[in-house]
Amino acid sequence: MKKFAIIGALVAVALSFTSCKQEEDPQYHAPTTFTINEPALKDQAFRTASDMTDTETFNLFCSQPDYGYAAVCNYSALVSLDPKAPEDQWLALENTTPASAKMSIKTFELGVAVNKLLQVADAEDFANRDLGNKEFVCYFKGVCEIPGIEGSRIVSSNAVTYNKVMINYAEKTPAYIFICGDIANIETGAANGFLAPTAGNFDIYKENFALFEPEDMIGEKLYVGSFNLTPKDSSMDNFNASNPDACAQFRFFTDLLGWSADASLGSNEADFYCLNITDKWVAGYSGDVVTKGLGNWGAFVEVPTAVTIVVDQPNLKIYIKEGKHEVSFVGRDPEFN
Repeated sequence: MKKFAIIGALVAVALSFTSCKQEEDPQYHAPTTFTINEPALKDQAFRTASDMTDTETFNLFCSQPDYGYAAVCNYSALVSLDPKAPEDQWLALENTTPASAKMSIKTFELGVAVNKLLQVADAEDFANRDLGNKEFVCYFKGVCEIPGIEGSRIVSSNAVTYNKVMINYAEKTPAYIFICGDIANIETGAANGFLAPTAGNFDIYKENFALFEPEDMIGEKLYVGSFNLTPKDSSMDNFNASNPDACAQFRFFTDLLGWSADASLGSNEADFYCLNITDKWVAGYSGDVVTKGLGNWGAFVEVPTAVTIVVDQPNLKIYIKEGKHEVSFVGRDPEFN
């Protein structure tokens, strides 16, 4: 009996080692099947939002395709008004929880897509066709991919429906963020001077101190703007490039909620910390952005000096180039022209 017990223990150890090795060394393979689940509430009527800030969502569900291991995936959806439509007539819908197979999609995004599929020219065209009083059957497919793995993208072989979708006119307009600090608007001459980022100052900020998404990058959360850096008082002690307090400083806000960190994008978590980039920004500076960061970027200037700034919010990157430039993009990388 002792001999069999020893053999059994050795077998168990070997099996355990093999199991651990398999778990530690997963083998990727491209999936061949992927399906999306029929929504339980597919016959429940709902209306899409017309305001891009509206947070109302609807859900789609799927399960992870077989990649050979439990991969971290991104999920999204496609929508069409015809289940037999060619590929270019299925429009992409962003999942607000991209890592979740329980997709949560803004009704505003669906409204924008359906308006495009119906080839709606503008709000007047929408009203003349009485589209707001019609119900549409919308067809959805699921999409899954592993970020960074070429060839991992797979579209569901089936489509599901929501059968009673009513739409409002909806179009995407460029989103924006605000800049706050020792800067001035190049065209209007309005100076910010760390104007309080509050709702009461919204009109001033929107008109003078906003960075906008380019028209061809709407929805990408890449923000572009050109401003003048305004010099500090030259009579101050240590008025030179090595003194952060002598630098023109600035940071960004995604909303005007006051000096709270909740809507702040800065160079550092510390309040009014200054990341001095004087020796870098003339040739072109790139660096990291801190969510809820209250620190500033700063550069020493002796006269008002134009800079062009790009903030990539999803990737938490900032790009700064001296001068007023037109900006184009290769992927998400800016080129200052």
